[in-house]
Amino acid sequence: MNELLDSIERYWTRRAPSYTEVINGNLAGEWEGVWANELISHFPTAEGRALRVLDIGTGPGFYAIILAKRGFEVTAVDYSEGMLREARNNAGALADKIRFMRMDAHELDFPDDSFDVIVTRNLTWNLSDPVKAYRDWMRVLRPGGVLLNFDANWYSYLFNEEKQREHKADRENVAKAGLSDHEAYDESDVMEEITRRQPMGRLMRPQWDKDTLKGMGFSAVAADTDIGSRVWNYEERMNYASTPGFMICAVK
Repeated sequence: MNELLDSIERYWTRRAPSYTEVINGNLAGEWEGVWANELISHFPTAEGRALRVLDIGTGPGFYAIILAKRGFEVTAVDYSEGMLREARNNAGALADKIRFMRMDAHELDFPDDSFDVIVTRNLTWNLSDPVKAYRDWMRVLRPGGVLLNFDANWYSYLFNEEKQREHKADRENVAKAGLSDHEAYDESDVMEEITRRQPMGRLMRPQWDKDTLKGMGFSAVAADTDIGSRVWNYEERMNYASTPGFMICAVK
């Protein structure tokens, strides 16, 4: 477990600068507001204080930045030091308003009931023990708190022949449209090898997530499987046509 986690940390640290390019696109134009509105529409209410938000696996800091900009009390954690450096730099003047911490998503170093909201994007597919992680996320949420987890069945083509054909078609369609191929990056083979050693690519998601969270005692667990059509731009939708995004919303 530790060896694999360290390999993942080194991989994402090396890729951190390239992910800044991605969030710069997300922060441009209308997309920042689109993402922020989607998240905030699910937030609980708090009387007379700012909501405490935990961004798990913050990466280059997109969620942390857009939520701190809107007055929320944000803590952002990531296991990769490289990603945390990128996130601090990307936050600019907002960096002092965000608490950045290096932490393993499976074992959060916070007291019980610490946060009103947990947000995470494109993280759970890469976890070695998602059940353990979900259980710990529930622990640090206050009663009535909300978990919002955006993810997709990334790399499912490694385990499913039909998905492999669809993934190949995506690459061909992206090329025909003259768009940037988001799957053509350095060390893609390294990420594929790491993913083969992880459990999530073989699971039926988001149904697995819904069942797991309900079994833990979360209430009002729902999955929005159309969210990608609202928060992804045209290039993203073309790149990920066979891997639609979903948003899990669960209330403690």
